[in-house]
Amino acid sequence: MPQSKHRGVPRIDTGMAALPIKKLPCPGGGGIKLWLAGPARAHAVPDNLWDLLSSTEKDRADRFARPSDRALFVAARGVLRCLLSEATGIAGGKIRLAEGPSGKPHLSGIRGPHFNISHSGLFALIGLAENRPVGVDIERMLRTGDELNVAGDYFSADEYHALQDLKQEAMLSGFYQIWTCKEAILKAWGAGISGQAKSFTVELKKDRFAFHRNPHCALSSLASVCAWPVAVPEGYAACCALA
Repeated sequence: MPQSKHRGVPRIDTGMAALPIKKLPCPGGGGIKLWLAGPARAHAVPDNLWDLLSSTEKDRADRFARPSDRALFVAARGVLRCLLSEATGIAGGKIRLAEGPSGKPHLSGIRGPHFNISHSGLFALIGLAENRPVGVDIERMLRTGDELNVAGDYFSADEYHALQDLKQEAMLSGFYQIWTCKEAILKAWGAGISGQAKSFTVELKKDRFAFHRNPHCALSSLASVCAWPVAVPEGYAACCALA
């Protein structure tokens, strides 16, 4: 089997079969297209997807310590380039990506869809939207025992007190629902979570999220934001949002 040039991870020429891709329904519609990539194969990187990456992306891939993280990053970025190629008519390897002030990637030098990507554990979530900025977040729900401390740092007072009243399993699920919703919204806006996470309160209502502005909220158009939980494999939580 031929070897890649990046830290001894085998390359295999099996395309998407090395990392299954599944198109997901978006509960709220809104022109969002969602894909779930995974589970990652820890010791194999699809050869045709690796070849699509920029030198910066390859360098970033080589900095991952765990083979599964490296494989997921390569496959997710490669698949993203395939999706953007289909949307723009430009070869995936020729698409140039740039990053905003908070690290959100966007197309450089060409017009095309808004997009966002997130990965955690063995899965990646990719979202594309034609007319509005999109944000997505997926998180593996790992119990650390520190959830309430993190909530105290990043969640509003109402969110924190609501979690305090829940039993362990419900608290863990609620914590990740709020976290992924905040991440998705702030990524849609191109903002960092540390600066604005406490400025609005998230409330889950049936199959969508509602938001309440808190004092000093700088997101002036929060009323126009839409966000929905996304159905992902057991043990994970995910959300997509339109700004």
